[in-house]
Amino acid sequence: MKRLHNILKITLLILLFLCTINRTNAYSSELNLLNNTAIKGHRNMLYNREVFLTFDDGPSPNNTRKILKILDDNNVRATFFVVGSKVDENPSLLKELDNQGMAIGIHTYSHNYKKIYNNLESYLDDYERCKNSIEKLIHKTPISYVRMPGGSDNITSEKSVLDSIKTTLNNKNINYVDWNVCSNDADSKEVPTIKIENTIEYQCKNKKTAVILMHDTYYKHSTVESLPKIISYLKENGFIFRTFDDLTEQEETRMAASGIMNRR
Repeated sequence: MKRLHNILKITLLILLFLCTINRTNAYSSELNLLNNTAIKGHRNMLYNREVFLTFDDGPSPNNTRKILKILDDNNVRATFFVVGSKVDENPSLLKELDNQGMAIGIHTYSHNYKKIYNNLESYLDDYERCKNSIEKLIHKTPISYVRMPGGSDNITSEKSVLDSIKTTLNNKNINYVDWNVCSNDADSKEVPTIKIENTIEYQCKNKKTAVILMHDTYYKHSTVESLPKIISYLKENGFIFRTFDDLTEQEETRMAASGIMNRR
């Protein structure tokens, strides 16, 4: 009888042990499922985003090349809206932009507001001069996306002149591009690096598509210094880097609807 009692006790202990293992396995499976769901949800939330790094007013002999090095180190492309007079001063830099696969767009030749926004003809003359400077160096037409100095709705120019420029550009199948993230690196001669970083991170926080305005002119050392951290932030938050030389018509329509492109 005593032996039977011991057998029953051992059997009961074994059953309790097996139940504990099964419950632990079930808990682990449930936890893994929850973790996987959280990770997938996290990725779905983050990884359906895109960013366009854009640089205006260059190329400059000191900062453009540094920016190219940073972009190359991070395997990232960007769009450069160049000034024709700077292209003529720094022809080798434009060739470097092209050789490294950057998208090159027109930002006018002179960047002189009073001149280019005097009337439609003045803008178009300046535009064509910039276009010619680009084409004679890289032997290809710049992308069909331009950035108007000060933006397409700048307050320093007559609205009627701006409207005529916009209409004419679109009639020529040229898109004018603004931005929805401003680095504020043009607020003063030299803006603190931390301010540029914080400004971009804050403005990108809730955006699915970010078009970031920066400058690669002579005095924009802090823009260069902030760029590695900005790129790291964008990558960590699921942004895919895009340029304005591979947009589909559907994407153009979406950007126009959001006011980033062809704003009226």
